[in-house]
Amino acid sequence: MMKPVKIILIFVINVLFFSCESEEVTLRDISFVNCNECSTTEPLNATVRLKLEDPYRFGPANPIIQIDIYEGLLEDNVLFRSIQTNSKETSINLTVNKRYTFAAVYLIGSHTYVAVNSVILRVKYTESSCDEPCYYTVPRSVNLKLRNTK
Repeated sequence: MMKPVKIILIFVINVLFFSCESEEVTLRDISFVNCNECSTTEPLNATVRLKLEDPYRFGPANPIIQIDIYEGLLEDNVLFRSIQTNSKETSINLTVNKRYTFAAVYLIGSHTYVAVNSVILRVKYTESSCDEPCYYTVPRSVNLKLRNTK
């Protein structure tokens, strides 16, 4: 007698739980589109900002940061481009709908630190976030800052 009651109770609870529609706005519903960076035509390339550690934070001995950009995963070892910078941020133009892996090499004293990050540049389309329907790319930046240098 208890088993059918439990089954019916579980069924009723599931019906009540899954049948109600929520009007709550979720993070997925919120748009973070910068309409100034939108395009009416689908882009083939995108400019990505590389956020780096301040090269002078650890002293003026070697303020140059080496950034290696790989097509695909790091273990594929297909070097796309190498750049050097001494600023906290730099930009690069890349082809969309491809995976890129970034490796920033920091020389701090006698130690070498490498920050690695990988992204797939995607093209998205919105009809409602801006005045006119437009295309935009994500992500717009890549974090290559050091987490721990102790």
